Amino acid sequence: MRRRIITAAATAVGLVAGLAAVQVANADAERPSRGLDTGLLEQRLADVAALTDGSVVVEVREGRETWKGASGPRSLEEGAPDARPGDRVRIGSVTKSMVAAVVLQLDGEGELDLDDPIDRYLPGLLPYEEQPTVRQLLGHTGGVPDWVAVAYPGLEDGDLAEVREGYETYYEPEELVAIAAAENPSFPPGDGWAYSNTGYTLLGLLIEERTGETLRHELRERIFTPAGLDRTDLPRPDTSGIRGPHSVPYISTDDPDEPYFDATAASYSQLWASGGVVSTAHDVNDFYDALTDGTLLTADQLAEATAFADTGTGFQYGLGLGAIALDCPAGEELFLGHAGDGMGHLTRTFHSFDGDRQVTVSWSTDDKHGYHDPAQFEGAVFALLAAGLCPASE
Repeated sequence: MRRRIITAAATAVGLVAGLAAVQVANADAERPSRGLDTGLLEQRLADVAALTDGSVVVEVREGRETWKGASGPRSLEEGAPDARPGDRVRIGSVTKSMVAAVVLQLDGEGELDLDDPIDRYLPGLLPYEEQPTVRQLLGHTGGVPDWVAVAYPGLEDGDLAEVREGYETYYEPEELVAIAAAENPSFPPGDGWAYSNTGYTLLGLLIEERTGETLRHELRERIFTPAGLDRTDLPRPDTSGIRGPHSVPYISTDDPDEPYFDATAASYSQLWASGGVVSTAHDVNDFYDALTDGTLLTADQLAEATAFADTGTGFQYGLGLGAIALDCPAGEELFLGHAGDGMGHLTRTFHSFDGDRQVTVSWSTDDKHGYHDPAQFEGAVFALLAAGLCPASE
């Protein structure tokens, strides 16, 4: 049997900025003394589904017990079939945990050093006098601007004008880096924290430079195959769409004649190393299980990845991993994982450090315009996470 890695970590506030642990205080107080409370989980899933359009899929694990659920239609078109728990979704930035694991493996093999400046391996890509290190790129402390914010400045506020014009455009990774590098650094390397998809685009290029293989190949050989992720892949950069049964990814528009924009055709060249993996809730749970049980990382490597630091923005981050603190009945507890935005598909995946309790939930509409109450929706998502993650009361 594989040895389970248990890593101690300091208390952290939520991965999602502005969400305090108190929002889910006593959320699962009705749970029985042992095992998953499927009735409670079904109610929590219904609460989430009532506050979003489209579909919601979820898988919860406690020990050897697994509960799966799905609610809503796969598409907003009339007559669309209902979602199934095994539907595939773009997991967005959950991809970063996978890419980070490959980088940590390469560091362990002596192929790179986390504390080397990135231009030692990728000279000339960043025209900055002071270069961020590999470690800083992994932890979003390198000061490299986010190319998404530069190319799609209105997206965060729900203005889809630039997205509609450019979301299908093919880019080489170097072109994405150049979009960001045309801007001044956000801060000197190591002097701040700012989420950067560009940093992970650079890490994807680093993996290819160090191995001589494509990122797609390395993720398959180093992550997907050893972790047994049978329904997970990084599509080729020159493709779009989603293979297999899946929900349609939508982004709200604030236009009553077209309330949602179908983002299925987004180019994987843009998502790539920062967010391009397509998977299922089951496979995502399998990935984090393999991440914590010694299959993918050594105990020392996992400890390094989960050395969470204060970001100054209300949550903590390590190397490709974030953390949330839930106010469980037995007291506050920290869980590792990540949030993902896959251009319409959104995912939250969090796990106990011993891998015994796991929740992955994804939904198919990115509501940027408050069609449903945002605070209520996030509270319902966190209550679902707590119902699966908080240990049963004794």
